[in-house]
Amino acid sequence: MSEQSQKDKQPVMDVATVDDFKHINLSSILAMTNTLHFHTLQDVFQRAAQAAKESEDTAAARAYSVLAVICSYHFNPNRTDAFSPQMVMDGRRSLIPSDYIGEQQGVLTQVTEHIDHPLLRARIADSCWYTNRKLHKMAEIASTSYLDAANLFFTGGLLYQYESDFDVPSKVVDLIERAFEIYASTGKRKSVPDYAKETLSKAYGIAKEKLNLLAFHRLSSLGQNFGLLEWGDIAKHAESMAIATKDKKYAEAVKKVWLHAAYAYSRAGDKDASTQCKVNAVDQTLRMRDAIDSSMAKASWTRDAIGELRSIGGMTERINELKLELQQFEEDSLSELGEFSIPVDLTDARQATIEDFEGLEVHEMLYRLAFASRPPEKIALHKNCLQKKSKYLLSSIMGKSYSDQQGKMIAQSPSAGFGDKPSEEWFDHESLIEVGLHYHVETEAFIKPACIIMTQYECIDERHLEPLVYHSAFVPPGHEEIFALGFARMIQGDMVSAVHTLIPQLESSLRYVLTNRGARTAKLNVDLTQEDQSLSQMYSNRKEELEQAFGKDITYMLHLLFNLKGGPMLRHEMAHGKLTAGNCYSAPCIYACWLMFHITCSPLVKLWKTHIEPAIQEAFH
Repeated sequence: MSEQSQKDKQPVMDVATVDDFKHINLSSILAMTNTLHFHTLQDVFQRAAQAAKESEDTAAARAYSVLAVICSYHFNPNRTDAFSPQMVMDGRRSLIPSDYIGEQQGVLTQVTEHIDHPLLRARIADSCWYTNRKLHKMAEIASTSYLDAANLFFTGGLLYQYESDFDVPSKVVDLIERAFEIYASTGKRKSVPDYAKETLSKAYGIAKEKLNLLAFHRLSSLGQNFGLLEWGDIAKHAESMAIATKDKKYAEAVKKVWLHAAYAYSRAGDKDASTQCKVNAVDQTLRMRDAIDSSMAKASWTRDAIGELRSIGGMTERINELKLELQQFEEDSLSELGEFSIPVDLTDARQATIEDFEGLEVHEMLYRLAFASRPPEKIALHKNCLQKKSKYLLSSIMGKSYSDQQGKMIAQSPSAGFGDKPSEEWFDHESLIEVGLHYHVETEAFIKPACIIMTQYECIDERHLEPLVYHSAFVPPGHEEIFALGFARMIQGDMVSAVHTLIPQLESSLRYVLTNRGARTAKLNVDLTQEDQSLSQMYSNRKEELEQAFGKDITYMLHLLFNLKGGPMLRHEMAHGKLTAGNCYSAPCIYACWLMFHITCSPLVKLWKTHIEPAIQEAFH
């Protein structure tokens, strides 16, 4: 949608004139509501506009409607786009300050000073200056009015019901920060008015006295940024507040203040005090751990604490203690894991496979086994991931963690934001779910019944498979008998032998194919020795060449099955001796062996009739 067509879809507002605003008595807005919340103001003005319409006071209705829209802007005090739409949907959005440039803005600049409600006065002046930086008077009114609103809150003149337990709520800090941002943007960073300094000092003092940790953190950073507070004083104040609240306030907030004290001490040149504050911050991480019952969650907090101690340095003894605790939590977490299953009736699919293979010659069976199924398309997997993201938004925006059979966390996947394009890593881990269903269905409905029926009708062994492997460009010279043995064992149902024979051959075959295509598969070490790249290194460094050789779909399936942490990781599990006999009969292992058979046979399609079929028939007879 073009920018012009989007503007055409914006709701049209009637301009409220100066005379219209005289109908609503701007000097008595504070009597209507003493809220410190913009959207409460919006609601008040919307109801007033509706009442004015019902009483046929169109002038007052226009004025209240304009005020309601101005209060609807989403406030971002710490961003350059301080005002954004309250709602964006289907190419449309609610109004923003730039929609009021022109006649309406001129009217607003005339009436702003007559408004008695400081928050509304600040909002109107700020939104006018936001779109026209030449309106210096509006900038001055906005900054002063924001501070007026903060001071009126401290004296009880304005109320903020959403954080009534805090003497310095985040909303008040937002107003003070915005006032100082306006001063900085208008060239007054080094000449901040005394009124602003006094307001900041008052808020800082209240936050410190009442132990409002998050407000203290933000206000102290603001004060130091404008040269009104020293790092040494901030460090002492932060440390004393953290000590006073270490067992009382929310642990995350206390931790934030400890880290703030650590940073302040480091800026003040006291390295030892900074280190101790960081250690105390770790204690708050462990406090959060101890507040929960789940062993899985306790393990997560413990890992976080270990990482924080490592960043400090010199904490070996404490880290070793936590490692022992982590091991116990990981073991205990196994009892919290559960299983769920989705019944799938594959009876008809199995029967269809059996009927397809009955009565075939050996060469026909091998051909059908190799090509009757194909790996899923990468683009289709990613499309399904995006559809699930839209349908199940909450689960998609949360990251995932993966644990091994001992409960150790071995991988984490990133989250995906609401409007952000997901990362490639996010797509990889989300695709594991789709791929998992694919290889389970293919294994049970196609590969296993096909191999069973093949062994029932024919006695297939290595000699029938040698014509395939000796002609295939995927099999390196000298490895033909290994591949033939592995494929024979797969068809015969001996998956322990098949898996331990075939999977270790994958990396060598990939390097062989890439080398024949002119790609370099070795890496040069720092000591100038060379060694072959591993599967993960080839996927990272030679992904494009792999896709050119095998296609994007097969390359992606190799990554998900053999390489990606959190997936089956068959290359890693095999290399480290973690595959049990039972694992070899699992769907990922069976499908992986079939996939290698599929890749081996793929270059032979054009040669099948002329070379492969006669050679197999000769071996059979």
